[in-house]
Amino acid sequence: MWFNDYHTHTNFSADSESSMEDQCRAAIAAGIKQIAFTEHEDYNPGDFTSFFFRHEDYLRKIEVCRKQFGRQLIIRSGIEVSEPHFFSERAGYVLNKFDWDFVLGSLHWVDGKHNCYIADWVDAFGGWHAAYRAYFLELQTLAAEGDFDVLAHIDYQSRYAPPDVYAQYHVEDFEDVVRPVLAHVIARGKGIEINTSALRRGLANPNPPAIVVKWFHEMGGTILTLGSDSHNPKHTGAGISAALDMARAAGFLKLATFEHRQVTLVDID
Repeated sequence: MWFNDYHTHTNFSADSESSMEDQCRAAIAAGIKQIAFTEHEDYNPGDFTSFFFRHEDYLRKIEVCRKQFGRQLIIRSGIEVSEPHFFSERAGYVLNKFDWDFVLGSLHWVDGKHNCYIADWVDAFGGWHAAYRAYFLELQTLAAEGDFDVLAHIDYQSRYAPPDVYAQYHVEDFEDVVRPVLAHVIARGKGIEINTSALRRGLANPNPPAIVVKWFHEMGGTILTLGSDSHNPKHTGAGISAALDMARAAGFLKLATFEHRQVTLVDID
């Protein structure tokens, strides 16, 4: 059995203070075999993380850490692009300029105006149910048009839901708008992740819940990664074992690894 963590952050992301060296040490201690440092690439002027990522410095640090930890840990260069469909020109420039191993595509802002991290973002849509539908509808566009390898944290908006909303939320109620997201991902030869951040926050499900992973497999999806979304070494690798169990239960026998944006499927066991 092997463990990979393909969604992590260091102090090259505005919302993390963790050094890459500390993250590498934490990954090795947690039994991680491959780690991808997927730093935030944001362009929305309302987001404090925007225009923070220093690409050249990051890639130099990647090489330093590969020399230091390479015998114990495979380190992949990664980037998490927010709304790549909305900022396609800017994102395209960065993705083409540098040699990335792995690209996550994320939806954090709906319509470029409503940040799902902010609890009252749903008010703009007249309530949480309509807002969640709007989220998934925009995620369809991202899945169809954005440049990415793996679509990050499907149903991200539920991670920060107030407790009363989270108790009412069932992704099955949005199946009609979630399945088209998966269909676009599959048609384009892309993948999805199981993001375990919600589990360490005490929530019942990762993003996405197990049923969505099962839909993805049943529809013909083959590219699946696992990620802790760690911004701190104490969270690196957290929940990955549970995500592996979920992948197996959904029917996956292989997980995806990436190098120079080329996918390889590796047996779970």
